[in-house]
Amino acid sequence: MLKFFRHSYIAQLIVIVLLLVVLWIPAFVTHLHDTAVGSPTTPLYNLIAGLFDSSSSAITVLTFIVVGLSALFFNSMLSVNQLVTRNSSIGAFVFVLCMCCVQIQDEYYPFLIANTFIMMAMQTIYLIYQVDKPESYLMNAGLFVAIASMFYYPAILLIFWVLLSLIIMDIRELKHFLIPIIGFLLPYFIMLICVYFNHTLIENYNNYLVAFNDFGFEKLGLTTMGSVALVLVFVFMGLSLMMLKSGNADNSVGTRKKLNVTLWLFVFGFMMLFLQKPVVCNGLIYMVLAVVVSMALSCIKKSRIIDIALIVLMLAIIANQYLPLFGIQI
Repeated sequence: MLKFFRHSYIAQLIVIVLLLVVLWIPAFVTHLHDTAVGSPTTPLYNLIAGLFDSSSSAITVLTFIVVGLSALFFNSMLSVNQLVTRNSSIGAFVFVLCMCCVQIQDEYYPFLIANTFIMMAMQTIYLIYQVDKPESYLMNAGLFVAIASMFYYPAILLIFWVLLSLIIMDIRELKHFLIPIIGFLLPYFIMLICVYFNHTLIENYNNYLVAFNDFGFEKLGLTTMGSVALVLVFVFMGLSLMMLKSGNADNSVGTRKKLNVTLWLFVFGFMMLFLQKPVVCNGLIYMVLAVVVSMALSCIKKSRIIDIALIVLMLAIIANQYLPLFGIQI
């Protein structure tokens, strides 16, 4: 399978699109008559839901398209930053699998849309190491995190990840730490003006106040399948990091810094698992897993065992998506 993703780029894209369609068919079937409703603290998601008159089928189509485009962006991000082999779509393949580890449901849509902007913030931070004047990139990183948080509220915590990433990237000047904060506050300032003139300032203030009060660590409350998926995340993450520490992987300073930034995002993603129910709303750890696994797969020479593992994993994820259609919940 790994050899296939090193040849015939068009064939790779066809396989990825077919896999995405297969994994999303249950979402179209099970949510056809449901209504996707956003939280009061997700104004941009609510705006989109309003444009589609809260039609779950329309929002499902939109989210499906966003995930497909995100997979292409994800693959491009890894390739441009030389984290995977060029002219390979293994990153997009792993991304599709990882983002479908949990059963796709309308409660998952806000995160899936927000995830695109989180990846944009990640790409922006990767670029900081490669430029002499990072000011515009710093502003964009904060801006992307703010937009993501307007789709998926717990993403608001990632502004702290951005600031931590600056330290990892050897940014030391105080002004550089203030710029992403300004970029982060700008969308909320615009929203504040909008709600003020819409005479809903007090209502929005109360909604956010409640959200902040509920921002506490809780038990995960995972299903059996969710627990297995979470355990596998750490197993695959550990194995991938071991591969990256081997002599076959690129160990340049730039790659190490980008990997460290990514691993800290994984830490934030794990913490965010405890902040919002249901737990499947948060797929950030799966996106970060896709980054690390893709990096590891790109430096593997012998692939027979890995091919078998990928096929088994793909079949297990497909089965997990289709079991609810037959009334089977694990």
